Amino acid sequence: MVKAITMTLVVIVAIAVAAFFFFHNTKSGIERVSRFGEYRGYSADIYHGYVRRSDYLSLSDGTKLAYDLLLPAKDGVAVKNPLPVLFSYTTYLRAYNMVKDGKVVDNEILPLNPIKKAFIWLRAKLTENGNIFDQAFMNKWVKKMLRHGYAVVVVEVRGTGASEGLMNPIFKFMAEDADDVLSWIATQSWSNGKIGMFGASSIAQAQYAAASTGNPHLKAIFPTSSSFDLYNAVVYPGGIFNTAFAKMFSLATGLLEKMAVPVDSDKEGAILERIFKYRRKTTTLSEGAAKSLEKAPYRDSDSFLPKGDRYWEDLGLYSLLNQINKSNVAIYNATGWFDIFTRDATLWHNNLTGKRKLYIAPLSHYALKKRKGFDSGAEAHRWFDYWLKGIDNGIMDEPAVHYFVMDESENNLWQTSREWPRRNERRTQFYFSPGRSENLGSKNNGLLTTERPRATEAFDSYLINYSTTSGIKCRWNSIIQEIDYPDMSTNDIKAVTYTTLPLENDIEVTGHPTVHLIFSTRAEDIDFFVYLEEIDSKERSTYITEGCLRATHRSIAEAPFNNLGIPFHRSFKEDVKPLPSGEPIDIIFDLLPTSKLFRKGSRIRVSITCVDSDNFKTPVLNPAPEVSILRNSVHASFIELPIISRNSE
Repeated sequence: MVKAITMTLVVIVAIAVAAFFFFHNTKSGIERVSRFGEYRGYSADIYHGYVRRSDYLSLSDGTKLAYDLLLPAKDGVAVKNPLPVLFSYTTYLRAYNMVKDGKVVDNEILPLNPIKKAFIWLRAKLTENGNIFDQAFMNKWVKKMLRHGYAVVVVEVRGTGASEGLMNPIFKFMAEDADDVLSWIATQSWSNGKIGMFGASSIAQAQYAAASTGNPHLKAIFPTSSSFDLYNAVVYPGGIFNTAFAKMFSLATGLLEKMAVPVDSDKEGAILERIFKYRRKTTTLSEGAAKSLEKAPYRDSDSFLPKGDRYWEDLGLYSLLNQINKSNVAIYNATGWFDIFTRDATLWHNNLTGKRKLYIAPLSHYALKKRKGFDSGAEAHRWFDYWLKGIDNGIMDEPAVHYFVMDESENNLWQTSREWPRRNERRTQFYFSPGRSENLGSKNNGLLTTERPRATEAFDSYLINYSTTSGIKCRWNSIIQEIDYPDMSTNDIKAVTYTTLPLENDIEVTGHPTVHLIFSTRAEDIDFFVYLEEIDSKERSTYITEGCLRATHRSIAEAPFNNLGIPFHRSFKEDVKPLPSGEPIDIIFDLLPTSKLFRKGSRIRVSITCVDSDNFKTPVLNPAPEVSILRNSVHASFIELPIISRNSE
């Protein structure tokens, strides 16, 4: 009897204690939640500050790399027990010196308004080392991870920031250095040997290079906006030189140098200045980045870099695919619909064979780096808790792909899929057709319809206008600024356009549109830029996505990777085909992937130009050549859109 009463009391107490903690946690807002973009209650927020220190580590060849170490702290004292480590291997800077000689360093990479300038100046005056902005200060997510018991190491790549040596952008050599750094991290007293990597853009690319090494300490990476095929993604899309990217690349080196931070033992910056002097004398890009990139116009161009073989093959991360897939590193890719690497993220997802995930937000390259509009930090936290701390938060039980459908209803903005492209996409051909009487503001006022043309000799003539442009705040300039596309009607007036009638139903376009364009010209070469746009009831034309191709690069080859069925233009020098004068020429190329709900009553537009003057280098011919877009029963030009069935997977 006594035993029964005692047992009952134990059960009652246990239930009471459980209830107390349940209600206490719920009322305190720390109930366990782990779902896409939201995470709390799975790991303890036990630290309330951090300690930063910097020093040099030595690579196996003796080259010294500068690093920042950020450790969680209590009452200003750094934690002493070993922790999982988050590692950022950066070609930018590990920290930023924002005030030099009493003035705020202002530049085009970190544009500052007067209020931000005043804050920076006051911080530098009122706090010790207030001129230094480290990664935890710049990135709230990093600070949160420190509070949750992660050590953070930010290392400047060889030849950047305060690191010695000369940078070689060829990834297989970057991988060798990354392997050294990973092994060094694993031996430190503050490391438990489990390492994850994070960062955007070139820092994302460095993560793939590191994964290719098979270093056993690297467990997971979270690359945001990484290239896969750098040639086609951003430097020579469709074989056309991207001047916007080249200009930014040329600008970056000098501006970043202004903000470089010496390590703690080099307070006066003598070592840093010595490194700069050596680098200026021996830079591998002595002619300037833009000129250097222009020296390699074909994918098989010889490399001009030290130790390089073929420039674009060496700079194509896809060349490391086999090693990356063997490494067993867990990989969570992130990109945006207006990123420069949107297509590349989908190629990564489909060419990786291990544990992987992907999300695509309605953001640009710049916004992805700044983490605006979506809590990407929550996703990264879930990812690293799962792979570095062994916390079963369910992230791997979810569908592999999350993507944002632009202009969907609030409850359906984020969709999921087990694969990419969507299995239920319906490839639908929208043909370029004759114009109409109503004025929609373009050279030809053409119609876009699912009905194949019947006329036998129909075409639209277009005299190239060299002032056409997608603007200076487009995706190609979004490395250093947010996108801000104008009303594309201004460009459409100078273009050939094809527009649907007002839609009778909502249409979701999700995936990779493809253009089949048939034209004739007497010019030796033509660049084509094709834009997908939406026309609203007020005739405003909104940019959705785009694709481009230089006509002499039209030859299609088998890709050295899974190219998702997208036409692959190898762009070897031997592939360049002259244009037969005055004869029909058929070219096929893709637009960057998108996900957009075209609402009932709106219209879908395809706009075609032969120049994007602010962003790409198209030779200016005098007189300007004329192009005929063929749209007849024999030569039917069209765009193929991936239409998604709304009621099935």
